[in-house]
Amino acid sequence: MSQSSAVGSDAWTGYDWVVWRIGVDDPEHRISEPYNTAGIAFLLANDSREVMAAFAALLGCVYEGCKDDGTYGSEGDPCYSWWIRVPKAKHAQRCAQGWPVVVEELRQQLDRMFADGHHWHGHVDARRTRARLTGENVPPLS
Repeated sequence: MSQSSAVGSDAWTGYDWVVWRIGVDDPEHRISEPYNTAGIAFLLANDSREVMAAFAALLGCVYEGCKDDGTYGSEGDPCYSWWIRVPKAKHAQRCAQGWPVVVEELRQQLDRMFADGHHWHGHVDARRTRARLTGENVPPLS
């Protein structure tokens, strides 16, 4: 398990839930692929949905979804992303990377599934987090 430490005040400390987006660059198209050629990558992504939904719940979080988000990393590689809603207390517990410990545990689980050592990134999805607080329509995953 990752080491944790409490994080000081950030823009999201007043929120009961914070939505985090975990993304991975996918240069080999192991997860991302054109929709008209859905094959093994589709099955891998589908497996990740089931695993992440169960693992997020086990950690006290809520899985919101995943998708080939159509964006590209610094090397022009396609990216795939997962969205996880993290409760306030867990959002405040940070690992060495600066992410919540539970987000890092979820990222490590994904890394074990894909075993590629690709570049992972994570950040708060401000639009989804604010919409959850205000009761507005939650924007689509993007």
